This record gives sequence, C-alpha cells and structure tokens, in this order.
Amino acid sequence: MARARRTDPLTSHQAAAEAEASGRAHAQRQLCLAEVLKNPGKTAAEIAVATGLERHAPSRRLPELREAGLVTNGRSRICAVTGRLSITWFPVAASAHAPASGQEVQP
Repeated sequence: MARARRTDPLTSHQAAAEAEASGRAHAQRQLCLAEVLKNPGKTAAEIAVATGLERHAPSRRLPELREAGLVTNGRSRICAVTGRLSITWFPVAASAHAPASGQEVQP
C-alpha cells in the first residue's frame, strides 16, 4: 500500500517497497488508525507527536488509510504542533473499524 508517485525517482519506489516488505508501513498505519479512533480530529503532525512516529510518517500513511475507507478528512484548522492550517482526520465509522482487544485492523 505504501507508494511513490510515477514521477518520483527510483529510490522512492524502492523505499516504498521496502516499507511494505519490512512491515514498517503496516505498523505505522496501525498506530495512525489507533490514534484517529482514540482522538478524532487531530492533524497529521499531532498524530506524529501522540504516536512517537517520525513527523512525516502520518502524512504518508493517513491517505493510505483514507484510500482503504478507514479514515476521512475533516475541516482544516490551525495545528497545535506546526501552527499552520492543516487537515484533520476522523474515523469513517469507528464502531465498524475499531479493533477488538488485541486484534489488528488490516488496512
């Protein structure tokens, strides 16, 4: 699911493939989804802080979760981390996608 744009250099495509093969992208999606379910309405930068992810990781993984139908964008607002106008993220249907105790969601 991790991806690079058609116009990106070969190294970006290799990095996307490695992120999926290693399981890193999946783990990052899990963390992002869990945070959106727990605290809807955060920005990607706020999700990065809350989860301990590198600051760009949620910006990559949240659109993948949106594409999978698990999250959606809310209104833009000033981000508490960056101070810039940023998109917020919400679960599509928290009850339908919330993992049971110890269960993973497969985006």
